[in-house]
Amino acid sequence: MTTNRLDALKQYIKSEGWLWKQGKTIPYGEQIIIFARSDQITLDFYPKRGRMVVGGSASPLKEAVQAWVSGDDSTDTDAPQMIPAPHIGLDESGKGDWFGPLVVAAVFIDTHTLTTLQKAGVRDSKELAVSAIQRLAQQIKRIVPASQRYCLSIDPEQYNTLYAQHNNINLLLADIYAQAATQVWQAIQTRSIVCDQFAQRTDRLNHAFSRYGLPRPIQQHHAEAISVGVAAASILASAVFTSALDQLGQDAGLGAALPKGASDMRALDSAARRIIRTQGINALARYAKLNFKPIQALLDSEQHDHR
Repeated sequence: MTTNRLDALKQYIKSEGWLWKQGKTIPYGEQIIIFARSDQITLDFYPKRGRMVVGGSASPLKEAVQAWVSGDDSTDTDAPQMIPAPHIGLDESGKGDWFGPLVVAAVFIDTHTLTTLQKAGVRDSKELAVSAIQRLAQQIKRIVPASQRYCLSIDPEQYNTLYAQHNNINLLLADIYAQAATQVWQAIQTRSIVCDQFAQRTDRLNHAFSRYGLPRPIQQHHAEAISVGVAAASILASAVFTSALDQLGQDAGLGAALPKGASDMRALDSAARRIIRTQGINALARYAKLNFKPIQALLDSEQHDHR
């Protein structure tokens, strides 16, 4: 898969006499806005998986573009092979965010739930709007029995304590993955556990699973694209993480959710400084992951100013 697929779509748009322009910035992809007379739609393109997501109100333009996308998919010989059911899928949310918890979810799927989840629209949470994530999370909870899914949310204070013990995010994440998987595996002892390969070294996760008496996991880059179980786990984890940011933002007195990610430095720094100003420097550990270097630099600066 390459960006040639998007180039091919742009050629198709031109041949139809339509127009396009760059859309908003989206994680892991590129968005374009397509125009035809009074119709307007968005198209999100994710180059690593060659995936295209068409958005906007129903219209002849949307129908035509969706048909092109679907037709292109049907001729795609490089499409990844989906991992069959049954298996447990694992994914996390919050690892790369300054604020909020680290959440790991585990979801067991069999052939029935796999089909039902696919029909519901379950896919990688990074390709979904927040409203869709919350809606799909509720559907996953209705489709998958409670004993066959689990979310482990490590709040910032717990995270900071655990990180100090492990001193390595991948070691910490491997242990939390194993804990979450254990909760589901004890109810459904399937032989296959699938997760994203979040580190270059696979042995850390293998060792953690071995300590918990679990089968060795199948580790794949972008596993959410080839496992409905991992995709469902990514949605559950993301829903819990987003809700936690909302609540923590209220607790911090911001009147809004804490900012996501680690790139919007102005918003992140402003939120952190406001917490320190209103609740004290030690309170930041209740909201933020202190291992991030900018957080450490901010704390060092604040402590220096108060000497």
